[in-house]
Amino acid sequence: MNAFAQALSAALDYAVVSRLLDDGAPVGFLYREAPAFEHDSGWRFFRGDESDEFCDNPDNFATVPLQDVLRGHPDTAALMGEAAGAWEWCEDTQGFVAAADWQPQD
Repeated sequence: MNAFAQALSAALDYAVVSRLLDDGAPVGFLYREAPAFEHDSGWRFFRGDESDEFCDNPDNFATVPLQDVLRGHPDTAALMGEAAGAWEWCEDTQGFVAAADWQPQD
C-alpha cells in the first residue's frame, strides 16, 4: 500500500500533538508507539524543542484526528506506514531521518 493510501486508512485514528505546533510550527520530531487508548494511532508529534518540564504537563498536548495533523504537516505522510520508531527533521537532507537514540517508554 502506498503512503497516501496508508494515510487514508488511518484517517479516523487520533494522534497526540504538542501544543507548540498550534502556531503552525513544523514538526521536528515524531514517533509511533503502541496505542494507549481506543482509536489511538500511536503517533506522537512534537516541534522538537519541548523541554522535559513542558512534556510532563498533559495540558501541553492535544488529541486530534491524525488526518488533521497530516493536512497541516504533509511532509510526515510518508512515515504513516511505519509500525513503530522515531524520526527527526534533518536540515541537511530536508527530510525526516530515523532517530537513532530513541527508545519507547514503558
